[in-house]
Amino acid sequence: MAKVKIRGVSYFGVRNPKHVLSDMAKIEEKGFNAVLHTWSEEDQQYYYGTMKDIVDGSAALGLKVYVNPWGVGRVFGGEAYSELTARDHDMCQIGVDGNPKVAACPNHPRFREYMHKWIETVCNTAVDTIFWDEPHFYFEKGGLEKWSCRCETCKKKFQERFNNEMPSLLTDDVKEFREDSLIDFLKEMTENVHARGKRNCVCMLPPWFPAGLDDWEKIARLESVDEIASDPYWERGATEEWVREKYAETAVKLTEAAARYGKAVQMWIKAYQIEAGREKDLTVATEESIKAGIDNIFAWSYKGTETLTWLKSDDPITTQMAFESALGL
Repeated sequence: MAKVKIRGVSYFGVRNPKHVLSDMAKIEEKGFNAVLHTWSEEDQQYYYGTMKDIVDGSAALGLKVYVNPWGVGRVFGGEAYSELTARDHDMCQIGVDGNPKVAACPNHPRFREYMHKWIETVCNTAVDTIFWDEPHFYFEKGGLEKWSCRCETCKKKFQERFNNEMPSLLTDDVKEFREDSLIDFLKEMTENVHARGKRNCVCMLPPWFPAGLDDWEKIARLESVDEIASDPYWERGATEEWVREKYAETAVKLTEAAARYGKAVQMWIKAYQIEAGREKDLTVATEESIKAGIDNIFAWSYKGTETLTWLKSDDPITTQMAFESALGL
């Protein structure tokens, strides 16, 4: 089996640098050479010095450090709470039902202003790569009929582009507008990151999520994007065949898009909510990624996500060992 060059895990839930860096040393000693640290709105507001110590200390141990805007504005993935829209209601995404959502609109100028400040803060550390984690418009499980966003900013931009009022139906024009809005947002943000001498990795939600970002090649062709990724995580009860099929399909889609534009590729393996006895699924997902030629593989997250009850695997240690074994560690 091909050698995995970049072997990483995400890490969150601890903000004591002594404890974190002790874990980082153990991670490095085990054979990992990369880590992703989460950086939430709470971290941005209250923990800058602590987070800088954690990121810089991890890098000093020889780990390649990724940092993501964890749950920021609810535009990105993560279980961290967001208060941006509570402080500024005008920033809310508006659903097709006319109700404000607990997510900021990526088209809103004040959300973009906030993200530029976030970038400036995080890039003032030894971070290697900013990880744009599942950028999306707000959605609810249950169908595309609950789509967003129809805020005043979006409606104005739509009118300017299509010379028509934004409809309440999810037409092809609306789908195109949503996707291109996310592309425009990411282009602006990733160019800022590049200007500060850091890399960008964009992780797309799998195709079965109504996130508004379906054409991955639009991301891959952005000059300021260095790496593209995805995370085709499975639900509890999914069969081994489902895991193998979805990871194989996603890996092919990623590698083909990346090859056309000379980008690196990264795959994420599910290491949370793993049912006892199903730890082999991590091996299956990792094998399919490697078969497709992907040599940058991370798991979400360290030790079966044992510190977050809702995501905790039934047997965190066995889950971690399964991922290490799949990587040949």
